[in-house]
Amino acid sequence: MKPASAALKSLLATRQFYAADLYTFALVGGGNLRYCAGDRDITANGFLYPAGGAVGPYFDRKDNKAKCHWKIGVEVDQLVFDVLPGGASVLGAPFLSAVLAGVFDGAELTLERAFMPQYGDTSAGTVILFAGRVAEIDCGRSLATFTVNSHLELLNLNLPRNLWQAGCVNMLGDAACGVNLASYAVGGAAASGSTPSAVLASLAQASGYFDQGKISFTGGSNAGLARGIKTWIAGVGGAPGTVSLIAPFPMAPAAGDAFQIYPGCDKTLDANGCAKFANTARFRGFPYVPTPETAV
Repeated sequence: MKPASAALKSLLATRQFYAADLYTFALVGGGNLRYCAGDRDITANGFLYPAGGAVGPYFDRKDNKAKCHWKIGVEVDQLVFDVLPGGASVLGAPFLSAVLAGVFDGAELTLERAFMPQYGDTSAGTVILFAGRVAEIDCGRSLATFTVNSHLELLNLNLPRNLWQAGCVNMLGDAACGVNLASYAVGGAAASGSTPSAVLASLAQASGYFDQGKISFTGGSNAGLARGIKTWIAGVGGAPGTVSLIAPFPMAPAAGDAFQIYPGCDKTLDANGCAKFANTARFRGFPYVPTPETAV
């Protein structure tokens, strides 16, 4: 049963009201995108939900497949809907280009429905129809079809949680690891020639120091977004180095865009592992366990 306020129950009992669906995407790299499937913008729960209007995007849940499904048990529920991009943009990039660049990959979606005595009056509150994580996006020339799985998907995890493996089972910065990542943050700015997949910057750290870390922009068109780092190659002779990313940013960083960059851990006892953070006492790997072939 969906929870609803007393005011909302009274409004529904009148059988005379307006309704509009509200979409909130919490992006993996940080930031939220909000959209209204109604005719005009709506403010609800303290946030503005822009409608498509003359620009877009437009959300469609009217055909048979684009419905919320709820089942008894632990089967993963799904929500499927189409988005017609129109002329909309996301973080400065065309909507479909942003989808192809992975902006929505793994995002948390909350679908709410606002019931209003007059359009725009959301004082009665909203009802959450579906919450889950974006699983697949089928992107064509004119629309994108989103498939969202409910959070029951998180139960599809292998057990036991901790495995006997050579690498450390901790996540860098978690409670078991104990490393305070904020104290290792390095400030910098993008240099001219940066691309969405490679950020050029002058940093004092040696090559490899930021491998498997992350970079988060605090200024420019990518402000508030973070990406994982594949490799860091320091510059030579005063030239800027290169931060190669696992996934691209939506927009190419401009010269001077500020960022915070964090080192990564290769989950070993080597120089780029626990030793980098003086944290070998919390290492939880098992590098001396023999391989299955040797053990047999």
